[in-house]
Amino acid sequence: MKSLEQGLDRRAIIWIMNWTFSGTAGCTAVALLITYYYIAPFGGEVMATSMRLALFIPLLLAIPLFAFIGIKLQQLARANDLLTLASRYDGLTGCLNRAAFTSDVTAFFAEQDRKPFPATSALMVLDADHFKRINDHHGHLAGDQALVAIATEMRTAVGDSGLIGRLGGEEFAVFVPYASPETIGAMAERIRLAVAERGQAIAPGADPVTVSVGVALFTFPAHYEDIFKIADDQLYLAKNTGRNRVCLIEYARLPGGIRAMAAQLREGISGAFTDVFGNGGDDLGEEPSRVAGR
Repeated sequence: MKSLEQGLDRRAIIWIMNWTFSGTAGCTAVALLITYYYIAPFGGEVMATSMRLALFIPLLLAIPLFAFIGIKLQQLARANDLLTLASRYDGLTGCLNRAAFTSDVTAFFAEQDRKPFPATSALMVLDADHFKRINDHHGHLAGDQALVAIATEMRTAVGDSGLIGRLGGEEFAVFVPYASPETIGAMAERIRLAVAERGQAIAPGADPVTVSVGVALFTFPAHYEDIFKIADDQLYLAKNTGRNRVCLIEYARLPGGIRAMAAQLREGISGAFTDVFGNGGDDLGEEPSRVAGR
């Protein structure tokens, strides 16, 4: 509640003043009308005294009462705004939380699906490389500083052109509703380079902080879950080909539509890693985990 104690802004004060004036004027008018109706038969002298009382008593009581109610209503509205923000934004990084990000992006998908000439958009999934080492070796405070730094660089690169969300842990996402391969590729590379340049200074002696980025550039109609899967597959590819890199793909260039592309990507990545890890397959006994080593 500390933020509620910082005072009301100018707009809230004006609203309270208008509320107090309107409420007081209304109460006074009602008091005068009722007094006139019931006191008129008792003569002019009684009427004059009664009307003065009907004027001053509401003024004395209504002004502080309506001012008090107005202040409480504004504080309640501000508290509701803070709760709305808390329900939509990540408290550490200031990015949209996963639920809010997914909801906003899904709503845009539905809107574009109804348009005859929908926009070309991009979904970016980012993940901090070897983030567990930072927490294990330098503490969670250093890890928090790294996440804040990553979010800051993302906001600087994306600006007002897209939505930024923290999906959970050290994983982020960016949705750019109107994009081209050149602009989205340059944006992803700016984020990667900015994080890498700043990464060493986040915590003294800590491992450098870098990010791997998977990007899916696509044209509607499309399903958010499919696009996310494609972008996540590109992130997986970036992780397993050296980290600290950007992998981008345009689904429109592959035949069969978005679902066919998702299947092709899964099969292609699975085959690629079968070849990479084939020599040690007898020792590993299973496909390498997508989570381990991120």
